[in-house]
Amino acid sequence: MEMKKYIEDGAKKAGNNKALAKFLNQSETILSDVKAGKKGLNDAACIKLADLIEVNPLYVIAASNLVTEKDEEKRKIFKSCFTRAASVAVAALIFAGSSMTSSPAQAQSQKTGVNSIYIM
Repeated sequence: MEMKKYIEDGAKKAGNNKALAKFLNQSETILSDVKAGKKGLNDAACIKLADLIEVNPLYVIAASNLVTEKDEEKRKIFKSCFTRAASVAVAALIFAGSSMTSSPAQAQSQKTGVNSIYIM
């Protein structure tokens, strides 16, 4: 995701661009430059923004660095943050889905509403 979208989401949560700038301890001019792709935010501001918009801070830090980074090797590293995090999210969804699968006994219990314990 682009920093522009993060800034827009942050402004909505904060109320407006001025409130977001104050919250992030940045000037409105800097936020405009970040939104226009001319500058990035420092890591602390990225983390505050991520917390505000409820996004993984690594996404915002990586997106911010991608705005200004010219070295292609470093850009690849920042871009990998998005693919790596997406892979982890997919794995978590798969795990959550598999842990929600019930055993035949649990399924029968849910179906009948009867839980039984047999002691021999």
